[in-house]
Amino acid sequence: MNLTTSIAHIGEDKLPVFLKFEEQISTDFFADWYHENRELMDSTLLRNGAIHIRGINIDSINAFSGLMKRLHPASSSFLDGNSSRSKHTSNVYNASEYDAGSVIRLHTEFSYSNLWPAHIFFCCINKADTGGETTVGDCKKVLALLSPAIVEEFEAKGITYIRNLHGGSGLGPSWQEAFETTDRQFMESYCNENGITVKWQPDGAVRLEQTRPAIRKHPVTGDRLWFNQVDQFYPVIYGEEVFETLMFLANNDPNGLPMYARYGDGSEIQKEYIDEIIRVMDEATVPVPWENGDLLMVDNMLSLHGRLPFTGDRKILVSMA
Repeated sequence: MNLTTSIAHIGEDKLPVFLKFEEQISTDFFADWYHENRELMDSTLLRNGAIHIRGINIDSINAFSGLMKRLHPASSSFLDGNSSRSKHTSNVYNASEYDAGSVIRLHTEFSYSNLWPAHIFFCCINKADTGGETTVGDCKKVLALLSPAIVEEFEAKGITYIRNLHGGSGLGPSWQEAFETTDRQFMESYCNENGITVKWQPDGAVRLEQTRPAIRKHPVTGDRLWFNQVDQFYPVIYGEEVFETLMFLANNDPNGLPMYARYGDGSEIQKEYIDEIIRVMDEATVPVPWENGDLLMVDNMLSLHGRLPFTGDRKILVSMA
């Protein structure tokens, strides 16, 4: 098969890089090509943060799962998830199960946790009728755009993430979903190993707290990065009506919300800081339009990701490595 590839940069400081195969290729062909060109792919991903690939015949869950096993055979599950997400195979999940009309704001995956994937792979099985773009954003750009006062305070204090996971009935994921187990002892051992405090409630729910840095360095590039999920743990971002409803259900105690965040020293985070973080995230947002079979490779520390609202039967899968 006589194939050519073209990489088109959307400006030197933007992402994602777009790579298109001029003829439709199989997943096996792409896996071989990827390993033969691994140095090129790795350097491009490190330079730009994400690569959008078109022209691969990825038409099913099994096809994507098989491809990921060839690209990253040692992929493992990442536990302690903060959203409900169906798992199709050992290495493939639904990208999200939020309402189609909602915006999923930019975030880095598992940046509130002690363990996070280095790379995330999104695949389009069925594009939306309208909208539904996955979005990406530059973590270095976000850090540079934020006010120095915000950066300094978050860097000095860190972030304490608070989560209240129900035992089978309630808002958000249960602890069984989050940790992919029904074994309390396994969950407690995982938390102890990863610096998460555990407090069981009489109704079978569990309260988890973990304190993490707000800014981290990339292990390869050394770049300082805005790598956290503080805005997503601050429920006022979903609007006053939603926030008031959640507060009512939590007996007006923010510590009883499904997710909440404070500074690492226990003090409250200023709402105006969260407002600025959201504004900067929106400014950094780059939509990625989908065609069926597309693959999006993301360096999880260099690039944030999210999703725009959509109509139709959108099916985007994700695998993490």
